[in-house]
Amino acid sequence: MRFSNWQNKFTALWLVFLCVIAVALGGAWLHKNIYIQTDIFALLPEAHQDVDLQRAQDYVSGQLNDKVFVVLDAQDDQQLEQATAALKQQADQSRLFRPVQPQLDYEQFSRVLYQHKAGLLTQSDRELLEQQDYAALSEQGLLQLMSPGMPVTADLLKQDPLLLFPRYAMGLGALQNNADISLEHGFATIRDERGISRLMVLALKNSPYNIDYQAQTAAFIQQMNQQFSQLQVKPHWTGTLLFAQFGTNSAKEEISTIGVGSTIGILLLVWFGFRSVRPMLTEMVAVSTGSLVAFAVTYWIFGEIHLITLVFGASLIGVCVDFSFYFMAMQSQHRHLDGFAVLKPLLPSLFIGLMTTLLAYVVLSFTPFPGFQQIAVFSMVGLTAAWITSILLLPRLPALNAEPAIRMLGFIGQARNYVQAHSRLRYAMIALIVAVTGSSLLFLKSNDDIRNLQSMDQSLKQEDQYVRERFMQQQGSDYFVVRGKTLAELERHEQQLLSQLSVLQQQGKLQGMQALGQWLPSAAQQQQNIALLQSIPASALSEYAQAMQLSPPTVLQWQAQLKDRPLLTSAQFQHHPLSFLQMSATERLVMLQQVNDMHAVQQLSSANVQMLRPVHQLSELFQQHREHAQRLLIGALVLLAIGLGLLYGKKSILPLVLPVSMALMTAFAIQAWLGVEINLFSIMGTFLIIGIGVDYAIFYRHGHDHPQVVGMALFLCMMSTFFGFGLLSFSHTYAIHSFGLTVLLGVIFSFIYATLFTSSDEKHTVVQQYQPKS
Repeated sequence: MRFSNWQNKFTALWLVFLCVIAVALGGAWLHKNIYIQTDIFALLPEAHQDVDLQRAQDYVSGQLNDKVFVVLDAQDDQQLEQATAALKQQADQSRLFRPVQPQLDYEQFSRVLYQHKAGLLTQSDRELLEQQDYAALSEQGLLQLMSPGMPVTADLLKQDPLLLFPRYAMGLGALQNNADISLEHGFATIRDERGISRLMVLALKNSPYNIDYQAQTAAFIQQMNQQFSQLQVKPHWTGTLLFAQFGTNSAKEEISTIGVGSTIGILLLVWFGFRSVRPMLTEMVAVSTGSLVAFAVTYWIFGEIHLITLVFGASLIGVCVDFSFYFMAMQSQHRHLDGFAVLKPLLPSLFIGLMTTLLAYVVLSFTPFPGFQQIAVFSMVGLTAAWITSILLLPRLPALNAEPAIRMLGFIGQARNYVQAHSRLRYAMIALIVAVTGSSLLFLKSNDDIRNLQSMDQSLKQEDQYVRERFMQQQGSDYFVVRGKTLAELERHEQQLLSQLSVLQQQGKLQGMQALGQWLPSAAQQQQNIALLQSIPASALSEYAQAMQLSPPTVLQWQAQLKDRPLLTSAQFQHHPLSFLQMSATERLVMLQQVNDMHAVQQLSSANVQMLRPVHQLSELFQQHREHAQRLLIGALVLLAIGLGLLYGKKSILPLVLPVSMALMTAFAIQAWLGVEINLFSIMGTFLIIGIGVDYAIFYRHGHDHPQVVGMALFLCMMSTFFGFGLLSFSHTYAIHSFGLTVLLGVIFSFIYATLFTSSDEKHTVVQQYQPKS
């Protein structure tokens, strides 16, 4: 007898299905085979551009993301050295980071440069040689000899009688952004009136977006801060890892807040509506099963699940309460009937309500944004699973008492009846709302800056700004990718670009740049420099030797041996901080700092020199997809209208679509009045509004013979959505905030307009189907 009807059979199959999924997910979780993605930019589509440029962008992103920068502020050398040693020792022992290395072993680097000094000349020395002004060149050597800045030894004079290398080394120092920075024990250090500051760099061993790794490094940073406090040293931490940690913690807190807030809000709602907490328990069962199935299917399709998907899913699946509130309110009016008998006449409207909501997510799934695709799949599967659980579970339970709430909210039905009875008033209100909100949309502004995706903490921003200002690392996000078929061609293209950028820098259109070519002359240039030195007449060298009290044969021998001296190559720059600018044997990067005239800089692009602006390009992509989503929104309304017309007839299209359309206009008009700038997430929120708002209209359309019950049920539905999305609108992440605020306003006004303006279908009856047949 248990399996004698479809309800029992379907319930048994559904329970078996849920058990299989629960076991499978539990096993995967225990074996740590489930990956939770936390990278906010993983929500975005890949830029459609040249494969090599995409590779360069990924390379630069990796170089910046896999480091943590720490500035230690101390008042004396003892504190600083103790803090440096403690950080290095603890970081190495933790095995969370690669062994801490000095940014540059200056003595070793100087020795390498000295060993390859033959072709290294300053620009001024090179110009004197090209002009054959050997007297001025000799004068430079004499001045260098008398200068107290660098001691001149007999060996130096033998190896470099013209003292070219000391001048070249001094020229390299001018390339530093901050003249106050010196290398102490290989670490960049500043000594000024603010105290002593040292920059240390920790290289990560794992992805900064790995949740477990974030937790481990967060504990390490907290432990180090305690040690630094004991040493009276103030640390300043920054890097992608710390921002990712904050984003993860913020998302977890928001999931918790949404869960707790929604739970409390819905608990109060169900107690108000049904004088029982049982509906809360049944909704938890429905939402839990929906989340379980949605998690499994989403992970199976995408191979991972994003933390933001869980944040949205925590609220979106809760939409299933709309169906259950409506059923429980109707069941309370017919307690003498079996639950499935009450369900049967309601099932068409409940099913169509589900389909219209799913339609919104279907449109959302066709967007190129992986994040929205995940959210759409998660929500569609979860909502369907929660709906199935509800229609199988709720009819089995005894009816609750909704009479007090129906009486208390009777004014909703009365307001509806009053407006419906006065056609002129209804049409005037519609015209006024359309006119006011439609004109307000002209003042609506958009903001497609991709950086709004990332939740930001003010203290983290301040720490990051301090590190950048202290060590003048105001590195922009724009850079050039320089290519060549050979190394010689690559170096030639880079030098041409640097010459053009230097002109722009002198004109104030660019603050500065960082390039390997500033430190490493091309092989061709070094050979030219050697040729210029070899062209110095023997007589000029002899006169110079006599003036310097050197042996002329020794100086001439130095000149003769120049051709055999090794040239400086990129191989000697492997341990230099700028070595990452050499992407490959035929590719280099030129990083830009504070571009003041972007048009002038972009004009330097060519076939072999291409400029990349990742943040700007992603923001442009964001804008394009927002505009595409706006067109999809219109298409979704048209598609919805066609579907409703086929189901209910042409005359039903306007009553069902108009309220939600007006709600969308009102939601954006209010944001325009408040000065809120919309983005892609705001537009995507409208698809959810369409799904929910049309449900309200359908329920009113079908419920002309029980408007008080429908009004009470839909008020509870609207309030439950209010709690869920009201909390989303307070999110630290601007994208989630925009989504939540738009949906919150849209759902509230969808309920109001559906209540006042949706006409009833007099042919459709529900209550009469509950009457006993004669």
